[in-house]
Amino acid sequence: MAKKMNNNTFEFKGISYTLTNRVRDKSEVRDVVYSIESYVKAVDEGKICRDPLIQRTDDQWSRKQRSKFIEAILRDRPIGSITTAKGRAESRNYRITSLIDGLQRTTAIVDYVHDRFALDKKAQPILCKFEDSEGNEIEEYLEISGKRFSQLPDAIKDFFNSYTIITYLYENFSDDELDDIVYCMNNGKTPTSYQKIRFLLGSENMRYLQPICDSTLWEDNRNCKAKNDSILCCVIRTLMMLSNYNYTNLGSAQMTRFVESDYSDYVKISTVKELNDLVEQLAEIKYQMTDEEVTRLDACSIPHLILNLKKFNAMENLEGITYIDFLRKFWNSEDFASYTEYCETKGSGASQYSIESIDARQYIIDDFLDEIFDKTDKTNKDGVNEYESNKKSITEEARAERNCETDNYFKVNTGKTDFNDKSMQTDGRDCGEASDFRQKQKEIGNNIPRHQSEPESA
Repeated sequence: MAKKMNNNTFEFKGISYTLTNRVRDKSEVRDVVYSIESYVKAVDEGKICRDPLIQRTDDQWSRKQRSKFIEAILRDRPIGSITTAKGRAESRNYRITSLIDGLQRTTAIVDYVHDRFALDKKAQPILCKFEDSEGNEIEEYLEISGKRFSQLPDAIKDFFNSYTIITYLYENFSDDELDDIVYCMNNGKTPTSYQKIRFLLGSENMRYLQPICDSTLWEDNRNCKAKNDSILCCVIRTLMMLSNYNYTNLGSAQMTRFVESDYSDYVKISTVKELNDLVEQLAEIKYQMTDEEVTRLDACSIPHLILNLKKFNAMENLEGITYIDFLRKFWNSEDFASYTEYCETKGSGASQYSIESIDARQYIIDDFLDEIFDKTDKTNKDGVNEYESNKKSITEEARAERNCETDNYFKVNTGKTDFNDKSMQTDGRDCGEASDFRQKQKEIGNNIPRHQSEPESA
């Protein structure tokens, strides 16, 4: 660090220097202008792709919002610039130009050109110029309400296709720099709590979590939607449980604190890989379920099923019983009725993700698994039914286990997305006292970096 002499003079290694200018970054930003026709072609050909790691899904806008946007173009109004990045990441999957701001606008344009939606029936007519056979011109309004792109007059199609789109292309920026750029572009905008979690994780972490979010397990499940990132939050809740994180609840505020402050301390590559494997296994089991059974899969229950499946996989002497067999026994049991009581929301809904409800749900399903396979004696020597006495609260010893970790933490190799990549290395560390161990965690230099930012705009 330089020693400041005065406002513009600094000392380096005993020599005084005067500040003259800022050094230009090796990275650069340049304008790239497209017509809508050429822009749509670039998207269709994959020369411009959306960045799925830190952006929301492309279905955030309602039909009315999309219609209003297209109407603005037809009225020749400005629609703002779109931001792209060349070489968004070093990964083999992200070498082309990536869209980092402007996803909703891009989707609306491409979908309208491809006749995927019609303009709103209340869309106002646009003022156009008409000419008769003798060259006389008049200005009159043209109705566009309810029309798809193919239904527009050719002259209006030509105008639409030639409309100018200005993009800013960022080149030679790191992922962290691009994450920060998106944050700065959206500073002041209020994301939903779930969308904020995606951006706090940053692209480097999301490169590993996104394949889990894309699993077929989440399809058609209650409260599991990619649109609002509730799938990602279900994944985060499961990671908090798998990693023995000492949570007090699994609400959005607690998840945000976990992602913002503790994720790199608790999440291990082994945990992420384990979760990916369990999710895919449960997805295969889902294909064996009836339509009625599938309705029992939701954002509240799936994390518990994943942890229970892990327990099932570790059991011996299963005698040919599959996990779907166990689930059907559980769903038809009195224990399931007790389980569902702790899935109900009360008041604001926070009770569903309270520590009491979480622990009770997990205890009930795990205890039923033990009972099925005679792994536990439910009545102790004093004749007390331990299931009844423990299903509403977990012992302090069990709760304390969340403070204890046994695996090493890791640094993500940004060039890989395969969980089986041999370049991801771990080494074991013994579990000691919680306070000592947390300090050791902070000293480990191979943790996943996090980025504290907020979601992007349209």
